[in-house]
Amino acid sequence: MDNVFEEYIKFVETFLINYFKLLLGTEYERKLVIPFIDKYLNVRYYNKCVYENEPKFIKRLNKELNSVAKEVITENETKIEKVKNIFALFSYVMYIDGCVKYSNLNTLMKTLYSDKNITLYYDEGTKKEVNALVREFVNKKISFFNLFKADEFYLKGKKFADHIYHVDLGQNCNLSKLYSNYAIEKAYNSEVVFENRIYLTLVLVSAKILTEVISLNFTNNYIFDFPVSLLDKPKKIIKFLKMLDSDYIRSKVHLRFKYEVYRKNKKAINNLITQDYSVCIEMDDSFDMNFDNLFLFSYIIVNKENKFYKTILENKDDVKTTIIVM
Repeated sequence: MDNVFEEYIKFVETFLINYFKLLLGTEYERKLVIPFIDKYLNVRYYNKCVYENEPKFIKRLNKELNSVAKEVITENETKIEKVKNIFALFSYVMYIDGCVKYSNLNTLMKTLYSDKNITLYYDEGTKKEVNALVREFVNKKISFFNLFKADEFYLKGKKFADHIYHVDLGQNCNLSKLYSNYAIEKAYNSEVVFENRIYLTLVLVSAKILTEVISLNFTNNYIFDFPVSLLDKPKKIIKFLKMLDSDYIRSKVHLRFKYEVYRKNKKAINNLITQDYSVCIEMDDSFDMNFDNLFLFSYIIVNKENKFYKTILENKDDVKTTIIVM
C-alpha cells in the first residue's frame, strides 16, 4: 500500500459512483454527479472549503454542495429535478460515510427510500442491491482500519505544542531473552532498521490522520525524525515518501532534522522542500545566525537550554515561521 490516505479516498469515490448509479438508475448522468462527488471529497477529506467561516462542519458541507447544485442547474436548466435528487441523496451519504452518527443502518435506508424530497422509484431488487452496496462499504471501512492494528508495533506520541505531536514507532516484539534490552535497543535504532522503521511509521501516521479526518478533526500535526542516512539514497526516499503523496498528508506530517544536519545536507533537504514536503528544524549550537533560510521550515524547534534560545525568540519576526519552545 503506497498511500493509505489516497487509497481510502479512491475507495470512497468508487462507492459514491456506484451508490448514485444504483439510486439514480436510468436518470444517472456522470456530468451531473461528478461535480458533487468532487466537492464532497474535497470538503470531507481535504477540508478545502469556500465557506470557511461556517463553524459547523455539516452546515458548511451543505452550503458547499448547495453551491454545486446551483452551478450544475445553471449549466443544465432542463435537468433541475435530477440535480435536486442528487443533492437530496447526499444527505444520506453524510450518515453512511460517518459525518453524522446514526443508530441503525436498516432504519436509515428505509428513511432514504421513503424520503419525499427524492422523486425516484425503487423496486425491491434495487433496494436489495443498494443495501448490499452500503453494508459492504461499511464493513470494508472496518476491515481497512483493522489492517493497521498490530500488537508488535504502535505509534508513540509526545505533545510538542497545541495540536503538534512528535511521533515514533514503538515495539512490543517478543524477542529471545538471550538478548539484553541494550542489545535490542541498539539493533532497533541501527541505521538500516531505523530507515525501514520510517515506512511503517508513515503508514501508521497516515492511518491515524485519516481516522482523525473521518472524525472531522483537521487540526493535528505530526513531526517525526527523518533518517539522515536516507539523504544519500534518493531511490529509497522516493519509495518511502510515496506514503506522503497527498497534499493533505504533506501538510500534516513534518520531517525533522537538526540544524547541523541541514547545514551539511542543504541541497538534499531543500530539494525535499521544493517537492512540497514539510520540513522542521531543531536548532542546535551549529546555528550560524542565518535567519533568511528559516522561513523555509514549517516549524523551528528550540530548546530553552540552547545558547541561541534568546536570540531566536528576539528575532522571531525575522524567522517568519512557527517556533516551538521545548
